[in-house]
Amino acid sequence: MSLRRLTHSLFCVALLCVLPLPAAHAQSVPDRDGRIQTTSGGLAPMQANGVASTPQLGWSSWSFVRSNPTEANIEAQAKAMHDSGLVAHGYTYLNIDDFYYLNPATTVDAGGRWAIDPNRFPHGMAAVANYVHGLGEKFGMYLTPGIPVAAYKQNTPIEGTTWHAQDIVSDTSKFETNYNFGNGSMYYIDYGKNPSAAQAFLNSWADQLASWGVDYVKLDGVGTWDIPDVQHWSQALNQAGRPIHFELSNSLALSDAATWKQYANGWRIEGDVECYCNTLTNWNNVSQRFGDLPNWTDWASAGGWNDPDSLEIGGNNTGLTADERRTAMTLWAVTASPITLGTDLTQLTSDDLSLLTNDEVLAVDQRGNAARPVDRLTQLQTWATGNADGSYTVALFNLTGSTATVTARWSDLGFGGTASVRDLWTHTDLGNATDTFSASLAPHASRLLRVVPNAGFHYTGMYYTVANANGALDVTSSADGSAVVQRPGNGAADQQWQAVPTGAGTVKLVNRSTGRLLTVPNASPGATLVQSHDTGAAAQWRVSGGTITSAQDGLVVGAGASTVVQAVGTGAADQQWQLTPAVDAGTRFKVVNLNSGGRMDVDNDSTADGAKVLQWEDNERTDQLWTFAPAGNGLYTITDVNSGKLLNVPGASTSQGTQLIQYHDDGNLNSRWRLVDAGPNRVKIVSASSGLELDAYNNSLSDGAAVIQWPDNTGANQKWTLVPAS
Repeated sequence: MSLRRLTHSLFCVALLCVLPLPAAHAQSVPDRDGRIQTTSGGLAPMQANGVASTPQLGWSSWSFVRSNPTEANIEAQAKAMHDSGLVAHGYTYLNIDDFYYLNPATTVDAGGRWAIDPNRFPHGMAAVANYVHGLGEKFGMYLTPGIPVAAYKQNTPIEGTTWHAQDIVSDTSKFETNYNFGNGSMYYIDYGKNPSAAQAFLNSWADQLASWGVDYVKLDGVGTWDIPDVQHWSQALNQAGRPIHFELSNSLALSDAATWKQYANGWRIEGDVECYCNTLTNWNNVSQRFGDLPNWTDWASAGGWNDPDSLEIGGNNTGLTADERRTAMTLWAVTASPITLGTDLTQLTSDDLSLLTNDEVLAVDQRGNAARPVDRLTQLQTWATGNADGSYTVALFNLTGSTATVTARWSDLGFGGTASVRDLWTHTDLGNATDTFSASLAPHASRLLRVVPNAGFHYTGMYYTVANANGALDVTSSADGSAVVQRPGNGAADQQWQAVPTGAGTVKLVNRSTGRLLTVPNASPGATLVQSHDTGAAAQWRVSGGTITSAQDGLVVGAGASTVVQAVGTGAADQQWQLTPAVDAGTRFKVVNLNSGGRMDVDNDSTADGAKVLQWEDNERTDQLWTFAPAGNGLYTITDVNSGKLLNVPGASTSQGTQLIQYHDDGNLNSRWRLVDAGPNRVKIVSASSGLELDAYNNSLSDGAAVIQWPDNTGANQKWTLVPAS
């Protein structure tokens, strides 16, 4: 619920806006300043409260019930969710949104918390929760940050303590966001004034929710300025003695994604999907998600999910055509998004249920592997992700207003050869396809496919040497089960590895010489790693920050006396690995921007010196193909296949923002480039003359945007994938 495009500068309390964010924590406690401190260092972990191992499925009251939730109509929706068969297919959360409580500016309970409206819920929330639980469902409720104004004015006690509401408020001139009763009903909590009292107030609220049987809490109106509230609410819910899913809303900042991931189980990435018109939503509101979800892909994994808002499927007033409803369901599924229905469940038709209960489609969502679009510059889009079983999930979308053909290229997925194709919506095997698969789609229509490479396929991703200061990962033979060792780097094929995505941030490390995978033989620290055929989780790894961590047992790759072993992570030098791209001369690559999916392209297919370099949607022309040739000292020349000219910084400029050109090889450093690992199958391309990075101008999603040089900004528009031409 929102109505909600408030600016992030609104009502920001200075103290709360400057609280530093903590590092990772094993157990969090507030310090004397009210900041959440930690008992262990390192990167921020996910919210580890035992819920959200997969994206949640369920229903929320806002879209349809909106401002009139009552005990009767909420229980009617709960019964419909059960009787329709949705619960049997995994839909479990039944969530009450806003408007269930009395005005916090005037009325609170004895502990200073929201007072339930007795006219709407005469038997109280515990009774509704009991009813919902009796149907095999889970019960959710809604809050906004802060403390009620009435609690402050009445100076209500904080339950179980000697403190009172006025002990945790400093500024009564500014108000937290509250959509129901307006921005005059909730004060900001000052977590620095009396940290223990502030936490105790939230703990008392969380304990009350747990006592009612609440399984899900949505905290709405959250912005960057509310990070302290998110931190302290997370702690409050975690101490309540009941697993409670913690959801944040809405239009949250991508720049704070690590914080949302650390403290919550889900976060709304967008404004409301509702159009607030004569239908629940419309195609324009749904299609906006195609532009926003890709930016968040890397943050979707067990424990926390990117939330594009309610899915409006059901009844005849959604505002979407049949094709658009299926396309929306497909998008939510391939992005591993929570599927929270917003429609009237008592009016579901057989067509609605055929969409909502398709178990092959739901399995894609519940697998938790968020897909990414291959090319965002076109409206004929392919979205894809690899899976742990070696298959690929592929969605084709026609976002245009006319019938068109959409093509998936296997090379964009990371393999070449022949693959079997299955349509997951129709449960139909479509046979084998070599290198590509195409489908003619009506306006706003889609296909959802499972693609499985056949015997004889080959991976097409980049090769890396994987080394630390003592040497590179190497193999001793081609046999299954043979030890992986560390030897001085020599650049040979047995020291080159591909990082093949298997979903949710994991990869298989495949040896170029043998085709075998780096594998954990058992879960014991000190066990020698081996190469093996694909054994599933034992051959899956997370590669981040120089550490290679087993997805199966959480141990890291380290160097033993002569072999490579798995060990408890200590940060020691032998556990720090550098992936260095090893690019074959002569291979023709599409140089693809991670943010846009745009291909590095020479303006107008020019063969002239000085022609501008830009990004363009994939057109399968040779001016979008480039070769990389070693040029000494770890540098490369990057040559356009169409023109034979080199990627060049004009005039050896050192100015940020300079648009790059093609130029004949004059032997100078302004046509020499360094490839820097930026994560599995991603590189940064750095000018040897200026030290600036290859950059797609201003994160543009338009054809023709300039490819420039710019200082490192860690953005996706400075990361590139080298895709071998199909």
